Amino acid sequence: MLIIDHQLLKVRIMTVITLFLAVVIILIIIYQQNLKNKECTIRRLSPNLQNYIQQQKENEIRIKQNKEYIRSFQDQQTGQQKDQEPEQTSQISQPEQQNKNLAPANQELQKQIETSWKKLKETPVRTQHIQELTTEMLLLKEREQKLTGQLIAIHPLMNELRNSPRFMRPEDLAVLRQLTDDIYQDFTSRLNSRFTNLTDVDIQLCILIKLGFSISQIAILTAISPTSVSQQKSRTKKRIQQQKPDCFAEGETLDLWLRKF
Repeated sequence: MLIIDHQLLKVRIMTVITLFLAVVIILIIIYQQNLKNKECTIRRLSPNLQNYIQQQKENEIRIKQNKEYIRSFQDQQTGQQKDQEPEQTSQISQPEQQNKNLAPANQELQKQIETSWKKLKETPVRTQHIQELTTEMLLLKEREQKLTGQLIAIHPLMNELRNSPRFMRPEDLAVLRQLTDDIYQDFTSRLNSRFTNLTDVDIQLCILIKLGFSISQIAILTAISPTSVSQQKSRTKKRIQQQKPDCFAEGETLDLWLRKF
């Protein structure tokens, strides 16, 4: 009798242990599944969040560049003939309209960013790591842009032409062309190969814009009036659009397009 009772006790103990192990295994499976779901959510949301933040930053830069372009254009147009006013209005209407469009676009991006952060915070697994990674990637991109600007700024010829603008000699343009190609991954070669109808004057203008020279500076460097520079910009943009009609966003200026090219 004692033997039977002992055997029954062992069976019960084994049953309890088996049930306990089964529950533990089920809990582990559920936890792993939840973990997988959370990590999938993070992987899905994190790239979107990075894209939203980066797009917002690019829009802010574009708005600032548009404002600088408008201010520069208005400054150099002061005192111009009245019969040029329609053309002047056309030159600044596009960046003005683009800024009007970018403002609500940035508001919508901000909502998307806040929504994505909220969802990430609701999935705590590795959220802090993702936030740090996102911030680090954006900082690296900003540092890359600043480094590019510094490389251009410290170049002897660039420093000379910016501080004391003068008419460019052919050898000066050759140096600037090489500098642009070195920093911006064969900029002129890519431009020539994609837009074969661009003239040497067009390419020269694109190089100077890419390097960040203003309308007034380009006018001095090329020995023409600021108005002629603006007209040349319009002609260059039209030639680009002849080969790639949809390459410019609505209201996008040649300056902004070249900065991204």
